[in-house]
Parts: sequence; structure tokens; C-alpha cells
Amino acid sequence: MADIPVVVDAAACTGCGMCVRVCPDGPLDMAGGRAVVIDRRCLGCGHCQAACPVGAVSVAGLDPWASRFSSFRADPAWLGFGGLDPGILARLLLSRRSCRNYQDRPVPRDILEDLVRLAVTAPSGANSQAWTFTLFPDREAVAALGRAVAGFFERLNRTAEKAWLRALLRLAGRPGLAEYHRRHQPSVARALEAWRERGEDHLFHGAAAVILVGSRPGASCPAEDALLAAGNMLLAAHCLGLGSCLIGYAVAALRRDRATARAAGLPADEEVHAAVALGWPEESYVRTAGRKRPMIRWFGGESGESGPGA
Repeated sequence: MADIPVVVDAAACTGCGMCVRVCPDGPLDMAGGRAVVIDRRCLGCGHCQAACPVGAVSVAGLDPWASRFSSFRADPAWLGFGGLDPGILARLLLSRRSCRNYQDRPVPRDILEDLVRLAVTAPSGANSQAWTFTLFPDREAVAALGRAVAGFFERLNRTAEKAWLRALLRLAGRPGLAEYHRRHQPSVARALEAWRERGEDHLFHGAAAVILVGSRPGASCPAEDALLAAGNMLLAAHCLGLGSCLIGYAVAALRRDRATARAAGLPADEEVHAAVALGWPEESYVRTAGRKRPMIRWFGGESGESGPGA
């Protein structure tokens, strides 16, 4: 909670009390038939501003940049509960797929910025919005990031080849290196060889751009915030005609190795939670596909469980 001033235009306020009703924090109250500010401490969520029917309430720090898109137009009016056909939403969710084949064609920077604008519409814990976005806007920048990530995995592979070290760490209750050697090292080694000898990009799959979604210190749940923003970005990319793919290997390198993070231009106090590869897709589909059935557990009653094998 920060010192974020809320301003009420007393002359315009009609006294409906909607701003007080929707406020999750308490800086507003009713007095004399009008809304009044009783505390400067505020989450800065903007509920009051969005709810006021006459525009009498404003919150400092709510930057209009986040809702001014360059590559398309957006209706500023609020879409009410139930205001969108759920079938359309379901079709979007089912149609989004991870893309690993891209055209050799750049993504305009205004589209990349619009993706960030749409990403930050996601919720965040305590409305901290402490996320960061590091953009690699062209193939040259993506290749530089790829070289830094490849360097980390080359060093990791050399370490993982030491059987004595894997055994020692396992005895010490740290089986991670042995698990990496068993599950990932062979495929990573093949990808590194393809990168070195033939210039094949098995990390970002030839994507035209990459956006790293990270967090600054101080957020109550930084990883969740960043991943929700990344989820928004994936859906928005599909709507804008772009393919996208989350790249977990890049996140692993950036989080575990400070040299890789420095090469990506990241401050020491910043942590990366998602790497989103983006580009114009060189693939298409004719139908949606299903997903694995999840475990669904109902608490209470006698409903039991439903899920795989149930």
C-alpha cells in the first residue's frame, strides 16, 4: 500500500457511493452525501475511478499508456459481466498453441509494445504490479540472448558429465544434477551441436522477438504476477496474428546463472519468470485439440474425485 492520492471532484460527485462500495482498501468514505478521501494510502487499483458513473474520482499514477494501443483500437467502455460470448473465449483459448515454426519477418515494435500493454492488464498480488519486461525486438538481439543461454548449458553439460560429482551430490541429498543428466543432457547436447555447426535455433525456434517477463523486489507473489501477465501476452499474440511459445530453458539459465542474466541486461535484483518467443507463424491448424484430463477434487460432500483413471 503506497501514498497514492485519490481525488474526488465534490462538484461532480452525485453521492451514489459506488466508489466506496468497490474500494478494497478504504481511502474513501461518504460524508455529507458525497464521497470524500479519508486516507492517502491506496492500492492504486483504480476500482473507484472505473466505477464512478460521472467521472468524479481519479487516482494518481494510473498511466493512460497502458490503454493506448498502437496497432489496433480498443473500446474504453467496460465490458460487463457476461458481456462476451463464452464460446468465443473458449475458441480463443482452445486455438492458442505453442508455435515452433516462424517466418523470417520482423515484428513491428508497436505490436511488441501493445503486447506489454495487454500483459499488464493481468491481476497482481496486492496490486504491486512489480513486473518487468525486457524486449529483444529482432533476430540479432534474440541470437545474442541465445548465445548467452547456450553458454550456460555448455558449462552445465560439462559439469553434468562428471559421474563422481553426480554421485556425490545425490548422496548429499541433491539429485538435481543427476536428474538433469538423465532427462535433459542428451537433447540439450544435440541442440547445442546444431546451433554451433549449422546455426539451427532449437531454443527460440527462429522467433523474430523474445520478451522476458520478470519482477522487481517487493511484490507479494512475483512469480504468479509475471506468469499471469505472460498468459495475457500469449492470448493477445494469437489475436494479433502472432505465434508464441514459452521457453523454459531460457528461464532456467537466466535464473540460475548471473553471467547469463548480465548478458541479457538484467539488474542483479531482478528475477525472470517467463520467456516468450514471438513471431509470424509458419504453421496453421484446421481444428482444436483436447487436453489431458486434470485431477478435479471436490471438497466436502460425497462427490469424490474425478480425473485421469477415475
